[in-house]
Amino acid sequence: MTTLGELFDAAITQLQDAAREPMPAAGPGERAALAGHVDTVLQQIRRGLGPGAYTPVATTEERFLTSAEKDLAGWLTQASTWLGRAQGYLAPGVDGAGRAGARIKGAAQAIGTVRDTISSHLGPDRAPLTPYAYLLRHQSAFDYLSGRYAEVTRAAGQVVHRIAQNSEHPGAAEAFEAARVSLDKASVLTRAATREAGAHWAAFPLALPVLPVQATPSDPTSAVTTRLAEDSERLSRAAYAALHDRDEQRLSGSDLKQLSHWTSMARLLAGRIALKTAEELPAGDVAGAFKDAAGALRESSHAWQDAVGKWLVVVDTSDPREHPALAPPSYEVVRHGRVARMPSPDPHPATVISRTSATRLGQLLFGAEWTPDHGPGPGRSAADILADAGGPGPLAASLYRLPSAGWQMSAAAPWTIKRAGATLVSNAPGHRPPDWKKAFRFYPVHRREVEALTAAYSAVMAAEQRTAGTLLAAARRAGTTVPRAVLDASAHQAIAAEQRWAPSHQVQAPQRPVPRASVPQDLMTVRRPGPRR
Repeated sequence: MTTLGELFDAAITQLQDAAREPMPAAGPGERAALAGHVDTVLQQIRRGLGPGAYTPVATTEERFLTSAEKDLAGWLTQASTWLGRAQGYLAPGVDGAGRAGARIKGAAQAIGTVRDTISSHLGPDRAPLTPYAYLLRHQSAFDYLSGRYAEVTRAAGQVVHRIAQNSEHPGAAEAFEAARVSLDKASVLTRAATREAGAHWAAFPLALPVLPVQATPSDPTSAVTTRLAEDSERLSRAAYAALHDRDEQRLSGSDLKQLSHWTSMARLLAGRIALKTAEELPAGDVAGAFKDAAGALRESSHAWQDAVGKWLVVVDTSDPREHPALAPPSYEVVRHGRVARMPSPDPHPATVISRTSATRLGQLLFGAEWTPDHGPGPGRSAADILADAGGPGPLAASLYRLPSAGWQMSAAAPWTIKRAGATLVSNAPGHRPPDWKKAFRFYPVHRREVEALTAAYSAVMAAEQRTAGTLLAAARRAGTTVPRAVLDASAHQAIAAEQRWAPSHQVQAPQRPVPRASVPQDLMTVRRPGPRR
């Protein structure tokens, strides 16, 4: 999965490789074309600087250019001017310019993707789509970007120096040298000003759409941990959308119940993986840390399952999959002059994703053919599991992503329950009259049952937080750093601060069809025919 650090590294590598390409026989046209490609890189960098380049809509004034950004932008402008002058001395540029040209183009594409990666966390109106978007207001984010852009600038200067060698036109050679000096100064001064930027920003990810990617028996088990991380990104975005009522398909009570069930299973399977790993490792701190993580994962599984138990006595009758004998409501009703979105008869994508995550963990533990329909088997060896995960440290870092995203989903659950409002009815023994229509009309859920539901998810939040801590400890003892945890901690703080905030209005999602994925049959409830109301 793409991160900022990977994109910057790719751009720098491409430029360094371009600078090593031999070009003693390059003609004036080829050199002019290469200079044009380098200038494209500089233009991509400049687009990433300045007020409003990434910052989400804020309640305060927009940020201004930092001193480092001003210096970098000024030197880049000077370098572009000199490159343009050098091109003017040479023949018109030719297409291609060989392998060096292709590598410079690749660097420009990587820098453009940096902007796309950051912008994926923002909507068309620059409103945040994930909690990580709020982190883009931090000064450390601007410093990190400026520092990495400066590294790219330095590599671009090396390319310019190589283009200038053996240049036949003295004026072009002089202009190339002036451009290189400008780029070197930009690099040195900017990197000095941003030396304290946090390295954790390298882990800033691409925000993935909330669309399930199914697990299949043909998936290699070596890809499980990578795809688990992608599932976690999708669930994080789904949780934020549910918390702010920005999702195209609302998360209903039935969805939240099934999501809790599959998440409980995922934690149970992850706990077995951690325990098997601990038994394989030599006795010591690392093995002990994995045993602690296995215990925490089991506790988290129980917390999620307890939340499922609370839903067994509370029903969200706005969901057409719940008690189909009741005539389900229409999917669009007018409330206070506005069209209110109603749950779809299909499960919410987050529910499908949670089941997929459980399936992936089962594949890692039992083999690629495993599905939730299978019972537990003998399992794969711990050595095979560790080989697929890249070792105990990367395994712990991968499993950490589960409770990190789970914490966010459990934080959104109380708002989902509150939003259900009058559509929640009690299904507790002794409380359900024989006529379900009368039950829906006259027996709304008791306040104590709603409080029990929200308390259950509060317990889940605490359990997930403890689990994340034990997995981070296991990764650290195994010698693996998890820079993503710093980003997650900041995002969780932003979410926790919003727990006390209730939106004054509901944001209308774009009225367009939600893409459907193949949904396993165990996530569907057969609907009986009948009129909608």
